[in-house]
Amino acid sequence: MAKGLILCHQDGEFSGESAGFGLPVLKTKNQTIFPSYVSTTRHPSGSVEVVYHLNRVTAWQISGVAAPALFSHFMEKIVAFYMNRPKFQSTGLTIRNTLFTFFKIQSTMTPGKSFGYCRVLYEANRLQLKISVKGPVLKNPDQLILLNEVPGVDFTRLVISDKNSKKILEGADFCPWQPCPIETAVENPGLHIGFFLSLPENQKKSRFDIAAGREVGQDLNWAGLSLAPDLSKFVYFVNFYQF
Repeated sequence: MAKGLILCHQDGEFSGESAGFGLPVLKTKNQTIFPSYVSTTRHPSGSVEVVYHLNRVTAWQISGVAAPALFSHFMEKIVAFYMNRPKFQSTGLTIRNTLFTFFKIQSTMTPGKSFGYCRVLYEANRLQLKISVKGPVLKNPDQLILLNEVPGVDFTRLVISDKNSKKILEGADFCPWQPCPIETAVENPGLHIGFFLSLPENQKKSRFDIAAGREVGQDLNWAGLSLAPDLSKFVYFVNFYQF
């Protein structure tokens, strides 16, 4: 699977099992489609343009034996159940880690059907990363999602803010998946750094769904924010800060 841009701070690289920043994935009715690299172009202005091919799917193995295709559909249903029940997520993650260890369940990315291409332009300006996306024309109910992730073992705090309140979730209270306002931030308390998303003034917030999540376990080490638009062409920002 391809990755987006990786955060570097104080000579450290924050990758883990995360997707990085500005990585497009596609959710269809029955599966999640991940990207592979097609090309990377560096422009004289310092921006970087990456073309992703949405053509990778998850293949599962149980005790070293390839699982049937129906197992992938089953896992997608389990993930959907899990995502829609925040109160169950901590317990569900523990059960998942236990089962994966006992049955030696592993996953790899394999080539699958092409769902088109997504062109992403990354432009860094001080502590802000501008991400311009031109994705494929979507078919109902397909959903393009932009992932913005860092390692979950390092970024353990979620700060949920809106105009009227502020809520801080630490460690295990930082659930694997929850809808949130766009002002929500993910923080590393040890290094006193964090990030949040924002949109240009001419793009309506109502056209974007934001979610936060963190998972640490077997083959899992990520925390971050996802952005799901109802557009195939849009711009958003990742804003980094120190506190």
